[in-house]
Amino acid sequence: AIVQSYSEKCFDVCLQNQMMSAFGSHKMTSGFGFGLGDSNGSTKPVRIVVVGEKETRKTSLIMAAVTDHYYPEPNIPSLLPYTKLPSEYCSEDVPVTLIDTSSRPEDKRDVIREVKEADAIVLTFAIDRQETLDRLSEYWLPLFRQLEVRVPIVVACYSVIKNEHNPVNIEEITLPIRQQCQEIEICIEWSAPISTFYYTSCLKTTKLIFVQAQAVFVQAQISAMYPIGPVYDRVTNSLKPRCVAALKRIFELYARNNDYILSDDGLSDMNVRSFGIPVMPSRSRELIKSVQELCPLGVKENGLTIDGFLVLITKLINDRKLRTLWTILRTLGYNNDLRLVHEMIPYSSFKHMPDQSVELTDQAIGSLKRAYHRFDNLGPQMMESLFETAPESPWNGAPYKDATEKTSNGGLSLEAFLSLWSLMTLLDPARSLEYFICICHPDDPSSAVHVTRRRELDCKEQISVRKVVQCFVFGPKNAGKSALLNGFIGRPYDDDNRDGLGEERYAVNMVGNSGVTGGTKKTLVMKEIQYQEDGFLISDEALASCDVAVFVYDSSDESSWKRAIDMVSEVATISEDAGFVFPCLMVAAKMDLDSFPMAIQESTRATQEIGIEAPIPISSKLGNVDNLFHKILTAAEHPHLCIPKIESKRKRVLKLINSWIPECWVKCFCISS
Repeated sequence: AIVQSYSEKCFDVCLQNQMMSAFGSHKMTSGFGFGLGDSNGSTKPVRIVVVGEKETRKTSLIMAAVTDHYYPEPNIPSLLPYTKLPSEYCSEDVPVTLIDTSSRPEDKRDVIREVKEADAIVLTFAIDRQETLDRLSEYWLPLFRQLEVRVPIVVACYSVIKNEHNPVNIEEITLPIRQQCQEIEICIEWSAPISTFYYTSCLKTTKLIFVQAQAVFVQAQISAMYPIGPVYDRVTNSLKPRCVAALKRIFELYARNNDYILSDDGLSDMNVRSFGIPVMPSRSRELIKSVQELCPLGVKENGLTIDGFLVLITKLINDRKLRTLWTILRTLGYNNDLRLVHEMIPYSSFKHMPDQSVELTDQAIGSLKRAYHRFDNLGPQMMESLFETAPESPWNGAPYKDATEKTSNGGLSLEAFLSLWSLMTLLDPARSLEYFICICHPDDPSSAVHVTRRRELDCKEQISVRKVVQCFVFGPKNAGKSALLNGFIGRPYDDDNRDGLGEERYAVNMVGNSGVTGGTKKTLVMKEIQYQEDGFLISDEALASCDVAVFVYDSSDESSWKRAIDMVSEVATISEDAGFVFPCLMVAAKMDLDSFPMAIQESTRATQEIGIEAPIPISSKLGNVDNLFHKILTAAEHPHLCIPKIESKRKRVLKLINSWIPECWVKCFCISS
C-alpha cells in the first residue's frame, strides 16, 4: 500500500508539474533535504528506450511527447532516429534522449543493444490487444532478466478512447506483472485523439493527452535519476541491505564523535554537505519528534540512534522524497548500485608494475585492528557486524572464504583477519580500499596502501623487505599440494588427496620471521597452481607476481619426482623468457612413507646441478611442515639466490644463431673462392 501510494503520488506530481510546464507556468521544482536546500540529481544524460510489440504506438508516443502534435497512423515513420526530449520537460536540466526500437524479429540484436545501454525502459502495450499485454510477462520481462538489465521500467498502456460504459482499470489489469517484476516503477495509461475531433473543446482534451504522453517520459527520467529499486524492497516494504549498509556508514560519519548518537549538529552537518544549508533547530526537533512517534527507541539523548536514522530515511521514501535520499547517497560517494564511485578510490596510489605488489601501510593496519577490536567478542557473527557499513562481506566467496585459519567457534583471530585483508589488498587493491573506506572512514584513503619496490631492483640490491610474500605452489597430481595448504591454515590432514582438482586456491597466514624485518611476523600467501596436460593454468605475466615458487613432489614416487623437476625447468624457462625470475625450492612431501630408491642421492644431485637448495622434507600427515614456511620467507628476503640455472629458450636461440652465422660465412667464402 505504501509503494502503491508512493507511485500514485509521484505520478500525480509529475503530471501536475508537466501540465504547468506545458502551459508555460514553470519547470519542475526541486526536492528538499532535511532543511530547505535544493537536492541535486545525477547530471549524466538519461537514455530512455521504448520497446514493445508492433502497433502498440511506440513511435506515436515519442512524437506526441516531443512535438505536441498528433500524427495519424499513416504519417508515422517506421522508426524514429534518436530524439531529444524538449528541455522544458527535463528534470533539473538533465538532457534526455528518447530511443525508438523496431518490432521486427530481424532487428532483435539492435533492440538488445539499446536495452543494455538504457537508463530506463518504457514498455508499451495496447489495451485493446490482450496479446500485447501477455507478451510483457511472456517475452519482454524474461528477456530483460536474461540480459541482466536492471533499470527502472515504466509500462505505457495505449488506450484508443475511454469507454464510459465498460471502463478498463489499468491498475487491475497490470497488477500481475507489477507483482512479478519489481523493476516496474509505474503503469501509465495514455491515448491519442480521434482525428474527427476538430472543435475547441477537443483541443483542450488533445492538450491533456499530450501532457500524458510527456509524463510517461518524465516518470521514466525521474525513475532513472532517483531509482527506488536499489534502496527499497516493495515486497517486504523495507530498506534493502545495501542501502542499510550505506546509511549506516553515513550515520557513523556524523555520529561517531558523539557516542553514535546523531545530534542536531550531526543532522545539520549532513544537510550542509548534501544540500549546502544547515538544518534549523526547530526543524531538527520536528524530525526527531516524528521519528520518536514512529519508533520510540530511535531517539536517545535528544538525538537519533541508528534505528531512528533508518526510520527517518524510510519516512523520506514514503513521503516520495527519493531525491533527498539519493542526493545524500551521491554526496557521500555512492553510485546507483550503492557501491562507492570510482572517484572515491585513489587508484593512483596502487598503480604498479607486474613484479611489484600492493601492501597495507602500518597506519591502515592500526585502523583495522581498532575496527576488529570493536567486534572481536561476537564470535561467528563478528564479520557480519564488522562489515555492516560495507556493501556486503567481501570474504563470503572464493578466493577468501576458506583461505585462512578459523577459531574454534568459527570466527577469525586478529592475525587471520589481517591476513585476509592483506590477501585482498594483494589481489584486488581497489576492492580492499573500498571496504577499508567503508569500515574505517579514513581522511586520506591513499595513505592506506603502498607499492613495493620492483623485484628486479630487489635482486640487484640482494634484499627484499616485503611484508607480504606470495608463494606459488607447483607440483604433479597427488604430490601433496592441497595437504600442504591445509596444514598451513590449521586444517586436519585428509588422506583423500584432491590435488589438482577445482579452481585456483589460496591459503594465507602470518609466519614468525627472524630475518631482515627485525623479527616481526610476515604474511605468507600460498597459491596452489593448477596444471593440465597442456600446461599450467597461468599466464606469463601472472608469474611476475610470484615471490617464491615451491615444487612439491611425492617422495615415495619416483615418477612424481621426475615430473616435479621437469616443472622446475619449465617454469624457470617461462619466467626468464618473460623477464621475471624468482627463487625456487623443492619440497619432498609424504616423508612418513618410504622413499623411492636412491631418492636422496638423485634429488640432491639434480638440485645442485641447477643451483638451488636440496629438497626440503615435510610430512603434512605428521604435521612436520613449519620449517618449510620459514625457508620460504628466507628465500623471499634474498631474491637473488635459489634461482635455477636453466637455459631459457631465448638464450638457446641466440646460441644457435651465433653458431650458425660463422658456419654460414665459411660456406659463403668457399663458394666465392
